[in-house]
Amino acid sequence: MRWPSIAALRGALWITVIALIATGTALTVQYVQTIRLLDTRAQAAVDDETAGLIERYRAEGPLAVVQAVSRAVGRPRVTDFIYLMADANGDPIAGNLARWPDAIDRTGYRTFDTQITTARGNVIDRQVAARTVLLGGDYRLLVGSLSDDRRVLHDRYVAALAWSLVATGAIGLLFGFWYSRRGLAFLTAASAAGDRFQAGHLDERLPVTGRGDEYDRLAVTLNTSFTEIERLVDSLRTATDALAHDLKTPLTRIRARIELAALSDDPRSVALDSRSDLDALLRTIDDTLRLARAETTMASEFAPVDFAAIVREAGELFEPVADDRGVALTIETVPTVTRGVRSLLGQLVTNLLDNAIKYTPSGGRVTVTLELERDRTGLALTVADTGPGIAADQRDHALARFVRLDPSRHAEGSGLGLSIAVAAARVHGGTLTLGDNAPGLTVIVSLPSLG
Repeated sequence: MRWPSIAALRGALWITVIALIATGTALTVQYVQTIRLLDTRAQAAVDDETAGLIERYRAEGPLAVVQAVSRAVGRPRVTDFIYLMADANGDPIAGNLARWPDAIDRTGYRTFDTQITTARGNVIDRQVAARTVLLGGDYRLLVGSLSDDRRVLHDRYVAALAWSLVATGAIGLLFGFWYSRRGLAFLTAASAAGDRFQAGHLDERLPVTGRGDEYDRLAVTLNTSFTEIERLVDSLRTATDALAHDLKTPLTRIRARIELAALSDDPRSVALDSRSDLDALLRTIDDTLRLARAETTMASEFAPVDFAAIVREAGELFEPVADDRGVALTIETVPTVTRGVRSLLGQLVTNLLDNAIKYTPSGGRVTVTLELERDRTGLALTVADTGPGIAADQRDHALARFVRLDPSRHAEGSGLGLSIAVAAARVHGGTLTLGDNAPGLTVIVSLPSLG
């Protein structure tokens, strides 16, 4: 339990740091925007007041400005505006500043700290944002606005930032530790499940809580992978047993014939009798290779394919075979295009036709239909025959590898025809299902369509 705790703490620290950075950034941006708004409003008010006094100077002269300033500062309260009219040397003429500020050495808009005399004669320290202009060559005019709100806002910003960082840090550590522990608990469960799966418990699965969060999605993905691995392992076991049986029988017969040939005067007959067994062995090996290639087909190999043309070509190929067996073969298609590998899709169709014709008795019929589904996002290939069919409880078994429903296994074939078709449908994003044609078998292949 020591490792998960350290990892959880590390995760909590990272979450807390991110939360602290986000909180500090948000408060700082808000503070800067508020300061800019206050400065803009204060400067606009100062500029308006300054413009009014300049107009009065131009219209009535400096005495009118002195009178206006005196009336403004003579009100019985601390005014929002600061005035000072001085001569060219900076000596005060009118206003509520005791002297010309040392910080103001040129015209323009500036912020400074100074002492202000109220109408009652009190002197207080204030922060002022002021504009300075020259009235002719003999007078200076300073008009400002109290900007203590800026200082108060800064102090409150610092206090709010400190408290917010403390609260965010505490909450971030608690929540981050809980969330990290939750994630690590899932990783621990996944690791344990993987270890048990590797130990041979192929039915091992991760629990899915049903919340639909990222952990559930990951659990579903892992469970799907486990299921596919279990299916492949079971299929490999079945295939290995069946392949060993299918190869052992003809090889045993060939060996027996060779031993008889050593005692016989006619080795030619032995070679002829062994040819069929060798052909069966090669057919099984070829089908095994085709299945392996089908299983390893990559989506990068896909290209638009005229599936209707593939079905028609397969029908033309098997039409003579159907005629020889006395089976009526009917092909009905509509224009369809899908994405895939042409050779693999062709193998799918030929395997289904070969099976249908092989198991349909003389006088029967095989019908192949290719059509678009109702929503036109998929296509359906249906191969129906009038043969013996497959019992409902045997259909899933019939799709497995090296499975032949003939218990004696004397019928021709490797038992991989339907398995190759299933693999081809799966790698193309489709499905293959078996149904009842009453009488006979119906095979339906559903594939995505390009329209």
